Amino acid sequence: MSSQPLQASEAALETISKYFPIALVDTVFFGALFNALEALGFKSDNSIAIVNTCRDELARPLSNSFDKTYGNSFNLSGIAGILTAGTLGFNAAISHSPVSEDGKEKYVFFGSTHVAVDEKGVEGLVLREGRAKPSHACGAIVAIKQEIDSNIQQDGVVHDDNVEYGILKKKLFAKNLGANPTIFELTKATCEIITSDIEDHISKTVDPKKSDYVVITGVQIHAGRLGGSWIPDAVIDYIAPLTSYVVIGGERHELKTDGKSYFPEKTAA
Repeated sequence: MSSQPLQASEAALETISKYFPIALVDTVFFGALFNALEALGFKSDNSIAIVNTCRDELARPLSNSFDKTYGNSFNLSGIAGILTAGTLGFNAAISHSPVSEDGKEKYVFFGSTHVAVDEKGVEGLVLREGRAKPSHACGAIVAIKQEIDSNIQQDGVVHDDNVEYGILKKKLFAKNLGANPTIFELTKATCEIITSDIEDHISKTVDPKKSDYVVITGVQIHAGRLGGSWIPDAVIDYIAPLTSYVVIGGERHELKTDGKSYFPEKTAA
């Protein structure tokens, strides 16, 4: 296996760079992140990973990465990564954490939505194994984009047969999206909602006096590398981090990246 990660097409990378100043191949991102967290004391025998991604099979590698590092993660996933488990779900997750000899608990919170860009730079399209033509990612966000383009009136009602999609729409339309947001702009706004919801739930459930924790949020990007039909490595996954910090002993430290590693920077709690 080559030591150099594969890269997406130039057109795909150009689209990504318009929206995200930093986007790392997923293996590079997780390697740097987990090395940093290990150095900060978050290890497999003392931490629980609490993971919130889209339910799409393309997002599964995110959970798998945390499972390989911290053991089986607590799954909070929803459509487009929208958080619907509530504070009850958060309380359940943190109550499953290992407890150190000093009584401390450690939580690794990860939240993500996802988006695709094909080898021509077209937003929202991805090749999937077994399908001759491209499909959408994230399908829920693309559906909202289609509703916006069709000027469908929003009533703000969350219907029982489409709860998560209704919550996602309600929260997105509450933001100032502009007249004609792109799929990537809607994706970035979704990630901001996920970040806000995670931090709100942490404020209501986590006691920083008895626990240390990590918050990592970002966008998983499925970027096209080759045209034609699906083959292995036709799509390369990137992670564009949005929020990265640790809270240790009640003090917040931002996690900065230079594209190769993560390192803590002390900030106000």
